[in-house]
Amino acid sequence: MAADLLLALLLPTALLLVATMLLLQNGSRLPHWLERLRRHRSLLWNSGIGLIIGLSALRWLLAR
Repeated sequence: MAADLLLALLLPTALLLVATMLLLQNGSRLPHWLERLRRHRSLLWNSGIGLIIGLSALRWLLAR
């Protein structure tokens, strides 16, 4: 259980830190493919939620 908790907290935190570092290096400019998604705010939001759901389902399937 401790490993699951560590994974559940460590992975999103690491992704957040890496994304923040990349934005700081690029002067707060997003990569080209994210810039296109940013123009359509609902598309970016839905893609993020879909990614979370998909990764959660994958984790659940691999844990079985």
